Amino acid sequence: MTIKRWTNHLSGLAPLIVALFVTTGLTVSTFAAAAIVNPTPSAKISFTFDDGLQSSYTNVAPLLQKHGLTATNYVITGCVGKTTIPNTCHANNDAKYMTWAQIKALQNTYGWEIGSHTATHPYLATKDASDGQPNVLTTAQVNTELATSKNALLAHGLDAKAFSTPYGDYNPAVLAQIAQYYENQRGFADNANNNWPYNEYLLYDMPVQVGVTVAQVKARIDQAIANNQWLILTMHDVKPSPSKNPDDYQYGTTQLENIATYVQAKQAAGLIKSVNVSDGLVKSTANLLPNSTFNNGIADGWTTDSPSNIIKVANNKGSYPDAVNSIRFVSPANGAVGHLFSPLVPVNATQTYMLKTFLSLQQISTGNVGFYIDEYDASGNWISGQYKKAEGSVWVENLNFTYQPTSPAVAQARYQFIMNGTGIRGFLDNVQWFVTQTSTQTTLLANGEFNAGINAGWSTDSPVGILADHAGNGNPVDTVAAADSIHLTSSSIDTHLFAPKVAVSSPTSYDIYSYVDVRSIQSGEVGFYIDEYDASGNWISGQYKTGVRSVSKGEVGFSYTPSSSTVSSASLQVIVVGGSGINAYYDSARWFAAN
Repeated sequence: MTIKRWTNHLSGLAPLIVALFVTTGLTVSTFAAAAIVNPTPSAKISFTFDDGLQSSYTNVAPLLQKHGLTATNYVITGCVGKTTIPNTCHANNDAKYMTWAQIKALQNTYGWEIGSHTATHPYLATKDASDGQPNVLTTAQVNTELATSKNALLAHGLDAKAFSTPYGDYNPAVLAQIAQYYENQRGFADNANNNWPYNEYLLYDMPVQVGVTVAQVKARIDQAIANNQWLILTMHDVKPSPSKNPDDYQYGTTQLENIATYVQAKQAAGLIKSVNVSDGLVKSTANLLPNSTFNNGIADGWTTDSPSNIIKVANNKGSYPDAVNSIRFVSPANGAVGHLFSPLVPVNATQTYMLKTFLSLQQISTGNVGFYIDEYDASGNWISGQYKKAEGSVWVENLNFTYQPTSPAVAQARYQFIMNGTGIRGFLDNVQWFVTQTSTQTTLLANGEFNAGINAGWSTDSPVGILADHAGNGNPVDTVAAADSIHLTSSSIDTHLFAPKVAVSSPTSYDIYSYVDVRSIQSGEVGFYIDEYDASGNWISGQYKTGVRSVSKGEVGFSYTPSSSTVSSASLQVIVVGGSGINAYYDSARWFAAN
C-alpha cells in the first residue's frame, strides 16, 4: 500500500546533546544581499495540471492569462505529440496531448512552469493489474521513468524542477529516487493545504474535477488566506462541456473562469499570491554553510564524533541539485549516540534563520534522529542551545525549521545532527542555513555605522588610540557602510569609546549589539559597560556587561535593563584594556527596545 504522510512525525528528541566549547574565534561570511523567496508564512495558490493534455494550451493558458495567472503543467513525456484519438498513452488513450512546441509555448509565452509526470505514467510504488500493471516496478525501472522524463524535457530546453507522482503513488523509497532528479514533489488527492516552511518532497494538493464545486474551491482559498497557507489545485482536462463522470478527471472552463476571477480579485487585494509550484518554496541564494552538499566530505569545518558510522558516500543517495554525494549514517550495534556538527555560523538575535536538510531515513528500530542548535558567545563559549526537530520513523523529506538566537549574547551557532537509537540507517544532504528576516526596529543610537566618524554624540578619551577608520574594516554584512568603523588600539592605560546617551526607562529591557573584529590581543578585553544617569544628567550607577577576550570577529550582543526607576538615560561604553596589545575594529552599534 502507498504510504502517505499528513504531518511531520515529531518524536521525543534524545536527551543526550553534545555541546562543543569553542576556543577559536568566529568568522563572518561576506555576501551580497541575498535573494530570499517566501521568507515568512503567507497565503499562496498554485494551479497545476497533470499529464500534458492539449486543453492546457488551447483552453486553460489563455483563460488564466486573462486574469494574470500562470500554472504548472506536469508532462508525461512519452505522451507528447499524441494529438489524435485514440492513442497509445497509458494515462488516457482517449485524450489529446500537447506537442513539444505547445509545451514550450506554455513556458515561454504564457509563463507556466513545466514539470515531470514520468515517461509513461505507471504506478511507482504499487501495482494495479486491472490498469495494465501487474507488477511493482523495480528500483531500476523507477529510475528509468524519472531519468527518461528528465532528459526528454532537458532535450527540449525545459529544465524541470517539479515532479508529480502518477496516481499520487509514492513511498519512502520512491521519494528518495525522485529527490535525486527533482527539487520538489506534489502528491495527488491529499486534500490538504500546505503549512510554511513546507516539505519540498510532499506538497499536498486539492484535486478539482467534475463534482467539486466552485464554492468548495473558494472555501479552500479563503482557508489559505485566513491561515497563511499554500493551496495547490490539481486539474487534468478542462473543457467547455466536461464529462459528468468524476473518474474522467475533467472540469469545466466556466467553473475554472469563476475560480480564476476569484483568485484575481483576492490577489489584487493583496490577500493571496498565485505562484508556479517551484516559486512557492522557501529559498535563498546565500547559504551560510560551506560544503553543504558534502562534495568535499566531512570537511570545511564539518566534524563528527562517530567517523566509522557517519561518513561521506558518493552513491547518488543525496538530493537535487547534486545528489551524488551525501552523508550516510548507520547506528552502531551498541546504540551509541553519534553526531554530525556543522561549522560555526555567525548569528544575530535580530535575525530569524531557516535551516533545511534533506533527510532520507531508510531504517530505524528504536530511537530517532534529531536536530539541535548549539549557541556560543563572541568568545566561543557555549551558552545555550535549542532542540528543533526529530524524526523517528522511516521517511524521506526536506526537514525545514526556523531558528532565532535565544538571546543577544548569542554571537555564533552550530547545527548538530544527532543519531540516537538502534537499527538506524539513512542519508543526509543539502543542508542550508540562511537569513529569512531581520528586525525592522529603528536603533536608538545615532551614527552607529560611523559614517560620520566619532561624531554625533560619540566621543573618546583616546584620540590617538581610538580613531575613525574608512578603509573597509567594518561589518562585512553591512553592504552600505562596511567601509566605515572605529579602529581600537590599546595604550598603557584603559581607554574608552563613549556612545551618545539614550533615553531609557525601567522596567523596559533593551538589546544592544555591536560588531567587533579583534585582529590581535595579548591580554585583557574589549569590554562593554553601561553608564546610567538620572533626569538631571548625573551619573548614578552602571553595569558591566561582557567582553571579547580572543582573536575573533562577529556580533557581540547583550540585554540591558535599567538598575532602578531613577535611571532616565544610559550610555554604552566600549573599553580597551590598557597594556592588552589589542588591535581591533568596532562597528554596527545598535540599541533597541526589546519586544
